[in-house]
Amino acid sequence: MNAEQFLKIVNQGDNLNREQVNQLFKLHENFPYFQIPNVLLAKYENKKNKDAGSEFLAWSAINSPNRSWLKRLIEDPNSISELFQENQSLRIDQTTEQSPDIEEEDTESELIPKPIPEQNPTQRAGLLKKLGENLTTNSNSGEKESQEKKKEVKKPRKKRPGSDDLIETIKKKEKKEIVDEKKKEQIDIIKSFSKKEIKLATIKEIENFQKQSDLSENSTQLNPNLLSESYAKLLSKQGKNKKAKEIYQKLMVKFPNKSTYFADLIKELEEKS
Repeated sequence: MNAEQFLKIVNQGDNLNREQVNQLFKLHENFPYFQIPNVLLAKYENKKNKDAGSEFLAWSAINSPNRSWLKRLIEDPNSISELFQENQSLRIDQTTEQSPDIEEEDTESELIPKPIPEQNPTQRAGLLKKLGENLTTNSNSGEKESQEKKKEVKKPRKKRPGSDDLIETIKKKEKKEIVDEKKKEQIDIIKSFSKKEIKLATIKEIENFQKQSDLSENSTQLNPNLLSESYAKLLSKQGKNKKAKEIYQKLMVKFPNKSTYFADLIKELEEKS
């Protein structure tokens, strides 16, 4: 539905047909708080059956700022056509208030050319003389300006290299020498750093070797978290009775209530060995 179709439905709101009602119902489904479809559908239902309750009357009453205006609009069978006629009459009144006759007169007066005031022949001659003098003065001034510009625009002579130019060339050479010396220093630093990297690599290898040796030493030492009876029995099965005995002794300190039990296990280990 476009705008023209919707306006046509609104103008025919007093006598809606079935197709227009279906279009308004689709508008209500898409835009439930749009007031105009709700009012037109409530008017249509009221016209069909005044006693039955209307769902669209409730929707239109929610958003209506004036309930008495809504009641008149729904119950009056010709309310929408009357409103449409009132709007048309207001438009006609507004157009008639303007004054087209005055505008036409103004445009006609603007189109008619105004007569040019006549001049005396002496005045015309004086004006012509002044114009001639102005033209001659302008031409002379233009020629003078062009000649002055030609004088100014001359090729500048090349200066012979003096003491200042020699000083500048010497300064440039000194700067180049300084830059070259700085480059040499940077190259020497890079070379020395590359030698240091080799030394650092050897130091890192020594540190890694020391770390590996520390790890091997730690592996031989007993971890207190691994102190348990099952671990000691596993060691005794492997024939490592000394380590198993050490674990039982540490367990006796850790669990003094079981010291007699662990002492019996130590005796068994001693008998086996």
